[in-house]
Amino acid sequence: MKQFSLQHFFRKIQLIIPLLKRSFGFKGYILLLCVAVGTISGLGAVLLKTLAHECHELVYGIAEKIPGTVWILPALPAIGIFLCIILVKFVFRKKVYEKSLAGVIVSTTNGTSDIPRHKIFSHIITSGLAVGTGASAGLEAPIALTGSAIGSNFAKLFHLGRESRTLLLACGGGAGISAIFNSPVAGALFACEILLPAFSVPALVPLLMASAAAAVVSELCSLPNPFIQLNTGWTVTNVPYYIFIGIAAGLISAFVIRVSVAIAKRAEKWNNVWIKAFCGCFILYSFFLLFPALKGEGYHFIAALTQGKENLVPDNGILKTLFETPWALIALIGMLVFIKPLVSAISVESGGDGGIFGPSLFTGAFLGYFISKFLNMTGITYIDPVNCIAVGMGGVLAGVMHAPLTGMFLIAELTGGYKLFVPLMIVVALSSFISKRLVKHNVYKSMIVMKGGVPEQKNEEVLMASKHLRDLIEKDYSPVHQNDTLRTLLKAVMNSKRNIFPVLTEEGEIIGIVKVDSIRKFILNAELYDMILVFDIMSDTGPLLDVNDSLSDAAALFDRLRIWNLPVTEKGKYLGFVSKAGVFDTYRKILREKHDLF
Repeated sequence: MKQFSLQHFFRKIQLIIPLLKRSFGFKGYILLLCVAVGTISGLGAVLLKTLAHECHELVYGIAEKIPGTVWILPALPAIGIFLCIILVKFVFRKKVYEKSLAGVIVSTTNGTSDIPRHKIFSHIITSGLAVGTGASAGLEAPIALTGSAIGSNFAKLFHLGRESRTLLLACGGGAGISAIFNSPVAGALFACEILLPAFSVPALVPLLMASAAAAVVSELCSLPNPFIQLNTGWTVTNVPYYIFIGIAAGLISAFVIRVSVAIAKRAEKWNNVWIKAFCGCFILYSFFLLFPALKGEGYHFIAALTQGKENLVPDNGILKTLFETPWALIALIGMLVFIKPLVSAISVESGGDGGIFGPSLFTGAFLGYFISKFLNMTGITYIDPVNCIAVGMGGVLAGVMHAPLTGMFLIAELTGGYKLFVPLMIVVALSSFISKRLVKHNVYKSMIVMKGGVPEQKNEEVLMASKHLRDLIEKDYSPVHQNDTLRTLLKAVMNSKRNIFPVLTEEGEIIGIVKVDSIRKFILNAELYDMILVFDIMSDTGPLLDVNDSLSDAAALFDRLRIWNLPVTEKGKYLGFVSKAGVFDTYRKILREKHDLF
């Protein structure tokens, strides 16, 4: 009996591919792969959620049996953070460990859509440990990153092209969001708004199928929904207050982005990861000791607010007695709106793993509740706090991600709050608009900019960057040498159809260019034919292109210099010229042959 091997399994899969393509057609084949990616990503979400839950139950179950629990519990997140660092350094052996979706966005905008294989499982482990022990972050970005890695590597396994690889990557990321929230529409829209370099209507079909597959897996595994189902509607008289919530959500979203980027920038300056982790954990311990509601995702505190149990927010904190009066409690809730983004960023940058998704929902929920209670307690109006919690979550999420459709449909699916669709539309639209005016890029792209990257490459730049110059080189230019006479040069002119002549050394390096225009004044004076050398009339070469440069590099030079031909070299040796017309003819051909995502 032959021993089973992974390599043998992959070879069997390769044999099935032609059969699948013949049976389903190419698009049907891609759709089948998208559903498979969605299913596997859904299982990844279940695994991550289960790991975080079991880790929480184990660690906190042990800690609560020890005397002095109030002092011990705030220190538990440090365990998860240090475990993450140990895993990254000594098990995964990674010097750079990208924890946000910024790396995924870069891979799609630069056209590679290539996610390292280890990300299929590594973030499930690290974020499960970090969030499970109480680090103030969410599990959504890690599972989106895991799903994206599943899609990317699935595409590489089946040898798919760039467009299909990008599609499967987006399907995996969207499916992760779909499974963890059990919200398939929001998952598909998240992939379109955040992961894809450009919104693609045809891609919605496979994205929805992948998200639906992940949602089915989530439903079969009975992942709990921490949010209540809304049954109340809204009144037209409260529209001005929803507008106010939208404006506030936009301002808070910009604050969340700026705080996240500022802390990430400061954390980058720390070279010693252990000192950085120790300092970060000390700050976190102080915050968790004073405000226990900041630990973990905080979804159970959102549920407490929707049930009118706001007195649970300061529970078990050493300052609990300070927040016993209604106004003091509301002030605490307002404070947590500003503290949560800070603590979440420190949790991740000090060495833990997690995302900004969950903290954004927490911040939005507390913002909505704070505004509603303030309006109700001052007698300005009465507005349902639960409705304000829902639209607040959607508003801050939409503002932080710059993704209004994701924010709107996610909250509608999470809470069943389709009756709140109009207030949700108002809040997410205003929040996204204001946040974009204050901060140019969303939280992920702002991180890319901070690190010196390009957050939004144009599609044509990606296409041109994928092509190199070797096939465009024109080699029918007649070379001359600097010691050649004008007579020799004129013979080259007579035998050539070109008006440019490269001047080469004996070693084949280009040192100058002679243009026909520069010799016109000497043509009628035959006495000078043997007196003037090429050296006397040649001009500088100007910028040179390397054979490995892309069409994008050549187009940028042509545009900047306003010339029609550029010399190309390989390891310093002259090869020929590339023309502006040739570059743009090739680009037009690429556009004609470009495939859609689906």
